[in-house]
Amino acid sequence: MSTQTTPPADSAAARSSRVAAIPPSQRAAVIIAVLGEAAAKPIVEKLDDAALAKVAEALENISFFARDQMVDIVMDFLFQLRRSTGSLRGGRDKAREVLSGVLDAQRLSSILGDDPFADTDVSASEEDTSWDQARRADTIWTRLEQRPPKAVATYLGALTPNIIALILKKLDVSAASNIVSQMDSEKLGPVMAYMIQGQKADAGIDQVLERMVEMEFLNVSNDGDEENTKHLAALGEMLSLIPANKRDSMVEFLKGKHDDKLKDIQKSLFTFESLPSILPSNAVPAILREFDADATLKLFASLRGEYDAVLEFFLTNISSRLAEQMREDLENAAKPAQAECEELQRDFLTTLMTMKRDGTITLIAPAAAEDSAEAEAA
Repeated sequence: MSTQTTPPADSAAARSSRVAAIPPSQRAAVIIAVLGEAAAKPIVEKLDDAALAKVAEALENISFFARDQMVDIVMDFLFQLRRSTGSLRGGRDKAREVLSGVLDAQRLSSILGDDPFADTDVSASEEDTSWDQARRADTIWTRLEQRPPKAVATYLGALTPNIIALILKKLDVSAASNIVSQMDSEKLGPVMAYMIQGQKADAGIDQVLERMVEMEFLNVSNDGDEENTKHLAALGEMLSLIPANKRDSMVEFLKGKHDDKLKDIQKSLFTFESLPSILPSNAVPAILREFDADATLKLFASLRGEYDAVLEFFLTNISSRLAEQMREDLENAAKPAQAECEELQRDFLTTLMTMKRDGTITLIAPAAAEDSAEAEAA
């Protein structure tokens, strides 16, 4: 069959009206074709033989589908999953049953339109109203929704499909559909595949994404200020406080795509293993005075094994009497659990950052530290 190009989706109602004119089997065929084999498999497995036969026939008979119609169908599909009480055969309970095996609880609630602030027995209409009220706060994502879709699409186009999917998941469906309609067709399939699969993103990743979108897009001045790198320094400090595996993941993402910004971020990015290089020896006693003896002992115990060099750096730069006492206490102190170790080390870095901002201590810039190390080696 041949189709005519329709204007980009302007609202959920208008999009639904256009999509309703397309036979259900053709809509299903488009969704399955866009997702690809791996992502579409869970959907295909839920179709009975009669439905599969209709989808197969639709795929055989479709000769061409306009890009705008494809976008309409995909976004309407997501809209129905997220907002409708009967979007899948069997009703809302069946939809929850089908999706619960592939989505985490938070993602499932987001897709089905659950209101996190409401009781479980409220009606669907009450959920929608409460959710709209909860979204009225001026968040990073509501600010992004208010920007021109074409500008947002251009910004997102430089990101990877999994990151785009994480961001689109935060937006209202209507706003997301307008943005998607402006995106490069080659990105649509991979992005939709990630959205359907349901990525699990923890609060640490979400915070970094929010800061990235805010600083790289929302807060960018129209006339540009290339000298202003204060926000990148703040991002570097934020990355310093999240667990190493998540921090490494975000730094890896920035490599190659934002190399120019990554350099400024890394200037204020410091980790425990870098402390002997960037922390002046006379700053060690000043920082440790902010902690009582018990907290200091727990911190030192958390460093054993993974950060032995840092522990020795601390012990070397405190009074010999205190260092001797600490070494004795460490012999009988058990290393805290991993989660507590991360918390203790994060508290130390937070205190270090506060003292740096207050001017109480001065850190050696990473670049200068590297130059000093090279000079000593020479």
